[in-house]
Amino acid sequence: MAKVDIPLEVLVKQRLEDDTWWIEYVGPFTIFRVPANIREANKSLYEPRIVSIGPYYYHLRKDRLRAMEDQKWRLLRSFLCRHSELRVETCIKAVRSLEKNARQSYSEYITLEQDEFIQMLLLDGCFILELFFKWLNEDPDVLFKEGWGPTTIISDLLLFENQIPFVVIESLYDIVMTGEAENNRDTFLSLLARFLMDVEPSHTSPMTWPEKIHHLLDLYHQFLIVPGLYQEETKHDPKTLPLWKQRLIHWITPRPDQRGTKRPPRQIPCATELQEAGVKFRKKQSPKNPFDVKFGRGGILEIPPLQIDSNKKALLTNLVALERHKTWGDQTVTSYVALMDSLINTKEDVALLQRAGVIHNMLSSHQEAAVFFNRLGDGTSFDSMNHYFSKLFRYVQLYYDSNWNRS
Repeated sequence: MAKVDIPLEVLVKQRLEDDTWWIEYVGPFTIFRVPANIREANKSLYEPRIVSIGPYYYHLRKDRLRAMEDQKWRLLRSFLCRHSELRVETCIKAVRSLEKNARQSYSEYITLEQDEFIQMLLLDGCFILELFFKWLNEDPDVLFKEGWGPTTIISDLLLFENQIPFVVIESLYDIVMTGEAENNRDTFLSLLARFLMDVEPSHTSPMTWPEKIHHLLDLYHQFLIVPGLYQEETKHDPKTLPLWKQRLIHWITPRPDQRGTKRPPRQIPCATELQEAGVKFRKKQSPKNPFDVKFGRGGILEIPPLQIDSNKKALLTNLVALERHKTWGDQTVTSYVALMDSLINTKEDVALLQRAGVIHNMLSSHQEAAVFFNRLGDGTSFDSMNHYFSKLFRYVQLYYDSNWNRS
């Protein structure tokens, strides 16, 4: 049978009139693909190793990630047994009502059929919640006993491309907790964030959460970004600060007639160069958060300790990817990356920071750690006037430039 050539005008018109595609692909997008040029440079930091969540790596579920798909069905059954009146039909109905909004969360058009897409959301959402419940109740499970879990599983749950909309997880949680007195959203979110951080549950007062959480990585990010000591200190009345710091503030603060000529440096000298200028590095004791960096009197730069391993590499990389696309939040992690990239140029810098207790390098070599930090900020940009460490950069650079300190 002869092939019928369809005019281009007709093909284009058909695509424009295809409402099944067009209506779903309108956003606002909250789950993106990492740009190909960035992902291809180090795919292993963006792709799941054990469990696929969401549609972007759905194709791996029938191949190298198949084992975890069987575990998802087991955990779905366990999830449904948590409430005597809980029915799978109720869960499916709830997820089905979220299908349209869920599809619109992804920056790529999702080709999965309706029932396949809903089943994916159901399995993934219940898998996450059941793991959380088992962790919370200290309920032994085979996934917690295996050598690669739960640390590697949690690492996969925090990949930027490996997400489902958080509204699905919240909806399923509300169903299983119907009638329970402890069904408090802020408490649930705070405990879930601690689960993702792989730390013990805390019974302290939970933080107040915003109304909108986009996915698990966003939840982790919002829990992580808590104002640190350095930011709080800058809010004090300058007259109450030590005289040496008042003078620093005078020199680093642009006057109205300078028209921005005293912009903070985009980077500062590396650790070995700073040490030669008299800067001393110390591990920050009891930091409020990982970004609680402080530069104090005597040229002492205190930094919270950071363990670098394969999971932490993936976490930092994906948090940077989130902030690159996250127009609804700050750029704290990106600023932290800029700080560490400045401090670390070579393996000697890594060795210096490790001796100071600032870094605990679990990678194969100091050179590998140096290369990681040098590449981590590729493709990112930040405002040098307003980023998290802009004042600290000014303090450090002024100290470094002082002939007195050098001598």
